[in-house]
Amino acid sequence: MKKIIRSFFYNPCIAKQISRILAKIHQLSYLYLGSFASAAEGGLHPKHRLMDYHKFFVDNIMEGESVLDVGCGNGALLRDVVSKSKARATGIELSEENCRDAKKRLTEFNEVKIIQEDIWKFNCNEYFDVIILSNVLEHLEKRTDLLKHLIRNFMPKKILLRVPMFEREWLVPYKRELDIEWRLDPTHWIEYTEEEFQSELAAAGLDIQKLIFRWGEMYAVAVPSSKERNA
Repeated sequence: MKKIIRSFFYNPCIAKQISRILAKIHQLSYLYLGSFASAAEGGLHPKHRLMDYHKFFVDNIMEGESVLDVGCGNGALLRDVVSKSKARATGIELSEENCRDAKKRLTEFNEVKIIQEDIWKFNCNEYFDVIILSNVLEHLEKRTDLLKHLIRNFMPKKILLRVPMFEREWLVPYKRELDIEWRLDPTHWIEYTEEEFQSELAAAGLDIQKLIFRWGEMYAVAVPSSKERNA
């Protein structure tokens, strides 16, 4: 009996339909799990604690450097950057709710500015030593244009980036083959291969000084090329 049942369900056509159903359940459960896990931790996603990704940014910012955090979200990363590196910092965020949370989280740091603004419209007549783009670039369509805009307008010495990888596990391309949502977030324009990431940064006039692969993500320290600086 077991063999008969197994032969039925493991028939390639039946198995493919079951795979589609399970892949959809997997995607939905991932999204809801993140939401409930955040609620369970008082509103801050446990990835901040478990992945310890803040350390990459803190370690690559020298004490006293000026920092622009583009898409600073709820300010959790910026708080660690400021408290550990004593950086002079500004956070830019579109979401009114995130800005409110960031201001609360950074209330004791009077020198930190949290501004609700579109980065394309932000003009503070100030240069920054470091620009942070942590899980921001993938949400944008005109990524290369934005990087060029940041270099031209804010003259950073370096840009610190964190982006999701397409090649993080086999389920990603498999879901895409099945025509099922495969992205970590449906608002992502891209989830990168290493080649795509390096190509975009090069097109923006950035040289990668350091590239790290962790937790299915790429972390990069990029500096404007001499050609871009002199443009």
